[in-house]
Amino acid sequence: MNLRSRKIMCKRQRHSSACSDEIKEEEDIISTLPDALLTLILSFLPDADANRTRILSNRWKDIWAFLPNLHLVMPFCWSIEEVNKFHDSVDQIIALRGGLHIKRFHLYCSQKCDYNRVYDWLCTVVKCKVQEIELRFPADRFTFKFCWSLFKSCNTLVELTLKGEFVLDVPEAEFLFPCLKKLNLVSIVYSSDQSLTHLISGCPVLEELFVERQVIGRSDNLQTFKVSSLSLKRLKTSFALCVLGDYKVVIDAPNLEYIYIVDVISTHYTFTKPLSLVEAHIKTRPDINSNVILTTLNSAKKFTLTYSTLMALHHADVLEIPMFHNLVKFEIGIDSRFGWILLPDLLESMPNLEHITFLDGLVPFVRAQHTFNMAWDPTMYMPECLRCKLKEITIRNQEAITQEEFPLIRYLLRNSFRLQKLSMNAHKINPKIRRQLLRFPRGSAFCRIEFI
Repeated sequence: MNLRSRKIMCKRQRHSSACSDEIKEEEDIISTLPDALLTLILSFLPDADANRTRILSNRWKDIWAFLPNLHLVMPFCWSIEEVNKFHDSVDQIIALRGGLHIKRFHLYCSQKCDYNRVYDWLCTVVKCKVQEIELRFPADRFTFKFCWSLFKSCNTLVELTLKGEFVLDVPEAEFLFPCLKKLNLVSIVYSSDQSLTHLISGCPVLEELFVERQVIGRSDNLQTFKVSSLSLKRLKTSFALCVLGDYKVVIDAPNLEYIYIVDVISTHYTFTKPLSLVEAHIKTRPDINSNVILTTLNSAKKFTLTYSTLMALHHADVLEIPMFHNLVKFEIGIDSRFGWILLPDLLESMPNLEHITFLDGLVPFVRAQHTFNMAWDPTMYMPECLRCKLKEITIRNQEAITQEEFPLIRYLLRNSFRLQKLSMNAHKINPKIRRQLLRFPRGSAFCRIEFI
């Protein structure tokens, strides 16, 4: 090809590209779609991505305001003018929507927020048949005003999430949230113990409750965490305050099916009625009254105990391990300092156990500074669950299996007559140790060993 023909071809390509760009600019087919269809398309995007479409053009500027989910985040503002600009934009969005229903309302406020205007927004949102509300406020210890009277008549709100170190002052009322089924409280400061009690008792159909207490360096004013609810089915708590105090927990929820407790601050637990649990996960401080917890949660089908809770059992003055007749899956975290002292008694109290998981391996701290000591003779113990029920053992060892753990593995393999699988992590396992493990005698002819 000569030079002239090459120039002609390049010119034609540039001309074709330019024409194509003009056609693309002229044929903005998406922008010509009706508002209802554009809103439907944006509703499939994450809230943040849908909000960004307003910068595309004037055509897209207000479309996102009609989405079923309103996600409003107040940026950090240096001046009152910037604060007022954000407030005015929210006023405009709410005015544009009119009485259009809201599925989820998310509001993240920063410092200098005008909480009187936030109160007005909530009043409007409640009237728009909102289903979910998430509010996050800065840690300035203000007492926020909620439109309690409006919430009483709101029969659509099913989920409420409150985050931030603001003060929650809840009045006593028979019904505050008549249809609320899920409540999340994260790092809230309470005006008193009664504030939390009033809030939970004011939700007559509440099924799921999550409470996180993590106010760093300051108290949340809650000495007794009390849950009283006939409808509650799932309770999850995470207590990690850094302030000393005599913290107590009282649970009055007879229909509770799932409980997850991570608590390093409370010293005393009280369950007012027996529970009908299906699943329980417990991590408490070593000096907790663990006997009460075990006795109350013994109806669970799935149970998790961490090493700190086992430490509390080990130090209990009088240890009474109840029978777990319903338990089929057990997860346990063992500290080698206690040499598995409680293992025989625990297994003996679980006659129908089918699956056991060792969360941190068999001897998690043996390579630290502690000497492993089993402290019981395996030949003297033959729990019923090993002989008749146990089907699967999982060892989540973070390090390689060592010789110190061989007696325990050999004991489990030899005495589990119905065992189908033993699995363990093998990312650091020595080939020689692998061969030794595979040669261990097995009480079940159908048992296989898996190295994950």
